[in-house]
Amino acid sequence: MPFDSRILQDPVVATALALFALAAFGWLWRRRQAARARERAHYAVAERLSAALDRIDIGVVLLNADTRAEFINGAYRRYFTLPDDKADSKLPLIALMYHGRDTHAYDLPDDEVDGFIARRVEAIRAGDAAPVTLRLRSGQVLRLNCTALPDGGRMLSYTPVTDLVRYNDDMANRDYYLALREGGDVFAGGHLHAAE
Repeated sequence: MPFDSRILQDPVVATALALFALAAFGWLWRRRQAARARERAHYAVAERLSAALDRIDIGVVLLNADTRAEFINGAYRRYFTLPDDKADSKLPLIALMYHGRDTHAYDLPDDEVDGFIARRVEAIRAGDAAPVTLRLRSGQVLRLNCTALPDGGRMLSYTPVTDLVRYNDDMANRDYYLALREGGDVFAGGHLHAAE
């Protein structure tokens, strides 16, 4: 049965079609507004999270599945003297490591740095979660942890542990802690200065 265009001239049909079009437009407009509101909320949360991560003293690097840096927080930038323009350019992991080499950030002999970088890049790509202690020439000591993310990316966290390492490096406390492990007399040797 062919369409009769005279039906559109009927005022009731024309009004019904106009109301239907108006309702459909209103529904689409509300959906789009809701999507924009969700997007604004998502970006607001992302901005707050980014700002929070920039205020902590733990260095954070988010790598995508291709091991390119998608986010580098302020602490990492400070530890490795990484300029903002370089940090924001989505460097590959190897370039970040080479930046540390080129700025002599690692407290390693020069002939060992390239081997260290190769091992770290391989471990990070493999998602090796074993923590690694990094000593920097600045005197800082960082604990590097790699977390494999569900999308194939990696989160690297660089936790400052300088105070703990320096305390454990103190030979005066070494004997005390060895005595604790071996069941020795922890009260010998003047370890109760506060009680004396």
